[in-house]
Amino acid sequence: MRALLNLIGATERWLTIAAFALMALALLADVISRRIFLTGLIGATEIAVIGMVAVAMFGIGVATDTGAHLRPRLFDFLIPGSVEPALDRLVSAVTAAFFAVFAGLAVWMVIESMILSDRTEILRLPIWTLQAMIAAAFITNFIRFAAYAIDPGLKPGEFLEEIREAAAEAADPVDGEPR
Repeated sequence: MRALLNLIGATERWLTIAAFALMALALLADVISRRIFLTGLIGATEIAVIGMVAVAMFGIGVATDTGAHLRPRLFDFLIPGSVEPALDRLVSAVTAAFFAVFAGLAVWMVIESMILSDRTEILRLPIWTLQAMIAAAFITNFIRFAAYAIDPGLKPGEFLEEIREAAAEAADPVDGEPR
């Protein structure tokens, strides 16, 4: 199971990086075109939006896989330590169920768009190809959280303490100079 989660995480990271690069390059090319030719590139903003959707959807998995999701801890003191492991499994199971429902809805949306032959406005791309990214992100997150519910040892640790330490080090001047 760990190997599958590692493969999913690595794939999501590469897709997120590629989508961010696509988004940035499309916007950069559009800005340069507006400055040099006084007109934007047709479809550049649509390409950038596609990249942004991919970054947002696959970024969920990247943040979860690296333990980088921030979570409010205001009421953590109310949870007895003895029920924490069971509660952790329950939270993962409920989150998996959430992603399963939305994965099903996303797959349904993809099928409907394929049947209707819906296309984007400017580039005339089949919309189902974009919606498939959303479905894939929900499916991979369902797999991830189902695995966490089955084996909580697979769940990455939260890096809250590391974030605090890094922030404290950055704010702490070295030789009178902030880093």
